[in-house]
Amino acid sequence: MPTALHIIMDTEREAAKILDEAKAEAEKIMKEAEEEAQKIYTKSYEQAISEAEQKASELKRTAKENAEHEANTGLQAAEKEIRAIRDKASKNSSVALENVLKEILSGS
Repeated sequence: MPTALHIIMDTEREAAKILDEAKAEAEKIMKEAEEEAQKIYTKSYEQAISEAEQKASELKRTAKENAEHEANTGLQAAEKEIRAIRDKASKNSSVALENVLKEILSGS
């Protein structure tokens, strides 16, 4: 028949075994939680980088479009100015030629 001492010792061994198993399970849970947290962090980081790259690409595209638009607007204004200067030059050339001819004809 087991004595009280044997029962206490068996109970303490069983308690120690249960405690060791609980510690091992807790460590396993902690490790799994850390791995999952790392996965979530990595996924979030990669998503943030991807979104930033997309936004940068969109900003570059918009900036390029705006620059092209401004360049075209400036080019059109310059072409209009060139046409106006050519028209004035042509009129001045005609007036100058007329005056020269008048001068020549009146001097003869």
